[in-house]
Amino acid sequence: MTVPQGLVSFPGVAQVLGASITLGHGISPSTAQLRFAPQPGFATEVGTLTFTWNGFEVRLPDCKVDRGNLVRNESGEVWQVSLVDRRWKWRFGHVSGRYNVRRSDATVQGTDGGSDELVVDTERTPQQLAEIYLEAMGETAFDVSPLPNDARPPVDHDYDNPAQALGELCDHLGCRVVLRLDNSVALVPVGVGGELPAAFLLEDGPSFDLPEKPDRVAVVCGPSDFQVDFPLEAVGLDAEVLSDGSSGETIKPIEQLSYRPAEGWAQVDVPNFFNLGTGETGEQAKRMQELAAKSVFRYYRIRLPVNVPGYDGAPDGRIAKLEQVLPLFEEQVSTARENGARTSLPAAVFGVWHPGLDEHANTQATLVPPAEGGEENEAKSPFYTRGFTIDAARGLVIFDEPVYANAIPDGAKVAFDAAKLVLRAKCQVRDAESLAVTRHVRERSTGNHHGTGCLVLKRDELTVTHVPQYDPSSYAGDPVDGKDPRQVTSITTNLAEINEECDRAIDRALASFERPAPRQVRAAGIVPVELDGAISSVSYQVGAAGATTTVTRNSEPAGLALGYRERRAAETSRRAAARRASLTLLPGVEDLVRRAVAGGRRAR
Repeated sequence: MTVPQGLVSFPGVAQVLGASITLGHGISPSTAQLRFAPQPGFATEVGTLTFTWNGFEVRLPDCKVDRGNLVRNESGEVWQVSLVDRRWKWRFGHVSGRYNVRRSDATVQGTDGGSDELVVDTERTPQQLAEIYLEAMGETAFDVSPLPNDARPPVDHDYDNPAQALGELCDHLGCRVVLRLDNSVALVPVGVGGELPAAFLLEDGPSFDLPEKPDRVAVVCGPSDFQVDFPLEAVGLDAEVLSDGSSGETIKPIEQLSYRPAEGWAQVDVPNFFNLGTGETGEQAKRMQELAAKSVFRYYRIRLPVNVPGYDGAPDGRIAKLEQVLPLFEEQVSTARENGARTSLPAAVFGVWHPGLDEHANTQATLVPPAEGGEENEAKSPFYTRGFTIDAARGLVIFDEPVYANAIPDGAKVAFDAAKLVLRAKCQVRDAESLAVTRHVRERSTGNHHGTGCLVLKRDELTVTHVPQYDPSSYAGDPVDGKDPRQVTSITTNLAEINEECDRAIDRALASFERPAPRQVRAAGIVPVELDGAISSVSYQVGAAGATTTVTRNSEPAGLALGYRERRAAETSRRAAARRASLTLLPGVEDLVRRAVAGGRRAR
């Protein structure tokens, strides 16, 4: 009986002596090794590598010559050339777009039940995202239907590589990218797929592929968002002498300013402060008046102590130093509908202040949180609706005009006093010692006890939010024994929904460590076998000893230089390096960005 001969062909090669390739999962190309007799004029760069045997054929179009060398041994001279399959093209191309943009309450801007359509629809299912990426990769034949379609992963692409984006999407959803023998692309769930071939078997037996399994898996979410009613204290600018002897300015509570009138601020000349500096030289008095006009009753700073409701890094959520909540955000966690879209409310200032109406009454007698549903534009509303700026880096609210309270509302004239104000804004909290930002962490044991560290799955798009309701009866109290006296009656949070998403991510991670019945077979000849979620590699080899096909299921070949996890790590590292290169700022730009962030911007 004549044994069928395995053949290999590649354009421009006259006499192929042998070839091999191991096809695997992922976005990186597999590499073929082609050996052929020396010949003049070999100039092919891209072509179809074809394996044939006994009527079976495996065609790999658009393989690219990567590198080669001439080998001399006792058998003579042989060219050895490396080819990469057509996934080499996936290193190129770009995709841009921002999808599944999350509101501050961690829901997606898009459609809510069909009746809540927004002006800008950013919602895309995982299968829709995959189609966007594959089309940007130049693919026309693909199957994304096996991809789980419930999640809504936020993505923000700015000329990113689409294959890298597709690989990350599949990682999040427990799937792999495979290139099929019909030249199409499929996205397949890990561990789900066909059986090993049963014909022409030379070897058949169990294998093992023991993954490096950690003791614990944790999902680390993005920085947690906290809405806080920050009490404000009136501060002002004072002159100081810097270490180099030059003049500078410092910020102090107004009761500690060097130019505070002996009798207090009640009868000062607001807004000009011309009656300051009595008894001082002309230049000194002018300097005092300038500093006061610029800052007194216009600068208000977050007053410590303050508790951050929902923060569990300290007793009662207490903040020890201002740096823990800086920089501030110019929005709240709470949202509202505006022009058909749900958006974050702007940061708001409210409290006891004198609105400047004909009567001398303040906006309210006692500091209490505004009533639910109260309008900011109501007459004598506690909300301050005139111009102000939030200096996010320093925790300051800077008003366009002096804001003060009338200390004697029923008096004949206004007695100036610091307003009792509150800034309602979003913040993120940093640890008092390390200044590491607070993130929600969902952790689970894998059952191993090898003393390993924790496998961390970063999911910055998952944000736990906290919106408190304060008890009005304790709202106006002054700090007692260094503690914020205000009590919180309830906190609205999305923690349960975030934990559900974290659990799904942990489930997928744990599933990736399982190797159900790993097995490997080697068959005579060239047997076309499709890669899928279970069939993880197919090797074809043709040489003087004949042709063989080796297939692994739920494992990888022992001699593989880089396993799938190592390949993905290398791909991710390359993408991170490319991102760092693209974010390098030009000379001078970095300083402009830093100044813009520090300066704050006009509040709405």
